Amino acid sequence: MEELEAYRRELLSTLEGVIPVLSKTIAAIPPNVWLPPYEHAAHAPHYTLSHLCVLEIHVFYPLLQGIVSKKAHLLPLFDDNAWMANHYDPDTPVPVILEEFTGQRLQEVSWLSSLPSENWSATARHPWWGEHTLQWWVELQLEYSHQHLIQLAAFLTV
Repeated sequence: MEELEAYRRELLSTLEGVIPVLSKTIAAIPPNVWLPPYEHAAHAPHYTLSHLCVLEIHVFYPLLQGIVSKKAHLLPLFDDNAWMANHYDPDTPVPVILEEFTGQRLQEVSWLSSLPSENWSATARHPWWGEHTLQWWVELQLEYSHQHLIQLAAFLTV
C-alpha cells in the first residue's frame, strides 16, 4: 500500500509539473505562429492550448468529481470537437487561457491530494472507455496533457 501511495503522490506531482513545462513551451513559441489563417485554426498552437484548457475544465475535473461523489455511476459523454466548434475564441489571449488552465489544475491537484486513499479506487462507467477507477482517469488526464505538450512543442521548430 505504501508503494501505491508513493505512486499516487508522484502522479499528482507530475500532473502539477505540467504547468511549468506548459508555461515554458508557450513562452518559446514564436508569436507569428500562434494563429494561422482561420481555416487552419485547429492546427494552431492557440487552438491546442484552448483544447487542453477545455479538457481540464469541462471534462476531467467534472468526471473526477462525479466518480468521487458516487453520483455518477455512468459518466457523461463530452463532445469536445462540438464544444470547440461552438465556443473556441481565437481572440482569447494566450495568458488568459494559461491562467485558466493553471488555476483549474492547481485546484484539482489540491483536491486530489486531500482525498482518502479509498477514493482512488472508486469507479464509474463511461460509454466509450468502460468502467475505470479514479486513478485510471487521472493517468489518462496526464497522458492527454503530455499529448498536448508534444503538439505545442512541435511549433518550437516552425
